[in-house]
Amino acid sequence: MPPRRADVYLELALIALRRIPVFIGERALHDYLADLMCQAAVERQLEIAGDALGQLRKLDPALFDRIPEGPRVIAFRNVLAHGYASLDHDEVFKVATTDASTLLRVLDQLLGEFPDTDE
Repeated sequence: MPPRRADVYLELALIALRRIPVFIGERALHDYLADLMCQAAVERQLEIAGDALGQLRKLDPALFDRIPEGPRVIAFRNVLAHGYASLDHDEVFKVATTDASTLLRVLDQLLGEFPDTDE
C-alpha cells in the first residue's frame, strides 16, 4: 500500500475538481438537469474531492484547517454519498459551477507549497 501523503490527497481533490468544468461545459442549469450522465459524473467528482479532503483531515489536521470550506466540502460529500434520495440538483450545479472553482484555487495554492516529488 502506498504511503499516505497530504500532497497526494490534495492532488486527488484537484484532479476531481478540474474535471467538473470539462463535464459541465457550457451547460446551463436546465441542460444540466436534463443530462443524467453529466449529473452523475459531476456528483462523483464532488464525492472524490470530499473524500480526499476527509482523508487529508485525518492525516494532516493543520493543513486541512487552512482550507476555509473544508468541513462544508466533506459534509456535502456525505450528502452526495448517503443523502442522494433528497439531493437538490440545483444546489449541486451551484456548487459545481461556483464553489468548486474557489476551492480549486485554494487547493492548488496549498499543493504548490509541497516540493516537487516527480523525481
